[in-house]
This record gives sequence, C-alpha cells and structure tokens, in this order.
Amino acid sequence: MKSKNQQRKDRRELFLPRRLIPIVWAVIILIIHVLLPWAVARIGPRFGWTQQDPGWWNLAGLVAATIGVVLYVWCLVFHYRSYRTSVRVGFTPPHLVIAGPYRFSRNPMYVTGLIAWLGWVIFYGSPAVFVGLVLLWVIFTFRVIPYEERQLEGLFGDEYLEYKRSVPRWIGLNLRTFSE
Repeated sequence: MKSKNQQRKDRRELFLPRRLIPIVWAVIILIIHVLLPWAVARIGPRFGWTQQDPGWWNLAGLVAATIGVVLYVWCLVFHYRSYRTSVRVGFTPPHLVIAGPYRFSRNPMYVTGLIAWLGWVIFYGSPAVFVGLVLLWVIFTFRVIPYEERQLEGLFGDEYLEYKRSVPRWIGLNLRTFSE
C-alpha cells in the first residue's frame, strides 16, 4: 500500500506516451540547441560577419553545430529504443542506457549539446553565445551531472558503479568496454 505522500507524488509526475517522445525531443532540440543560441547571439556583436553575412570561417561553425545535433539525435535513438511504454519525464532515466554513444561517455547528450553550442559560437562569432556555452558546461558539471549520478547510483547500485568506473564522464575510450 502506497503512502499518501507517494500517491501525491505519483499524481504530480508527468508521463509521455512512447509515440510522443520523438516530437517532444525535436521541439527541445530546436529550442535549446538552435533557437536559444540564435537569440543569445543577437545580444552582442558578431565577429567575422560583414553586414548580415557570416565570414567564411564562421561557416565552419555550421559543421560543428550540425555534428553536435546529429550526435545528440544518435543518443536519443538509444534512449528511445529502450522505452517500451510511456516514460516518466525527468532528468533521471528509468533504466540504464550503456550502448551506442554511452560506451564512450556517461553523458554523451551533454557532450554533443556542448559541441552544437561550440559550433554556434563559431558560426555567430558571438561572445554572448560563448558565455552561454561556458554557463551550460558549468551547470552540467557542477549541478546536473552530480545530481543525476547520485540518482543513478541509488536506482542501479553496483551496475551503475561498474559503468561509472569503466566509462569516462565526458568522453574517451576505455578498451574494457570493447572486450565485452
């Protein structure tokens, strides 16, 4: 029997049907990794731009931004494949994803999001977008990731601790992950 507090908490949680997840993710990616950098870039100067056109080196930023967004979608594909029914909305996933990009980083969505933002820094030539990139890194590093790691340790115990020992927080190769 659930306590009254648990019943109230259950009512407050938001669940998404599996079929809506790609739509929600597409909107989130568009807002956070495309529209937000564009809006922030409008705050200050744009280095490398002449009138309303980017310089040739600014265009290289589009390559990095595209790579970041495509890799972000790759991460989402592995999450989506692991969902069977509706999913509780929140920072901590209901299951441990360790395949695909999660073999190289415990936080590939944050890594790829930061790559996209770096691309926008270069494309817009914007100090304001650079500040946004640094703020995101600080928030991820000192607030979000430690919180998520505590949640995952509590939910998955030794399984997560072994994963944490074998895969770097940000990015890298661990030959142990390929021998399994």
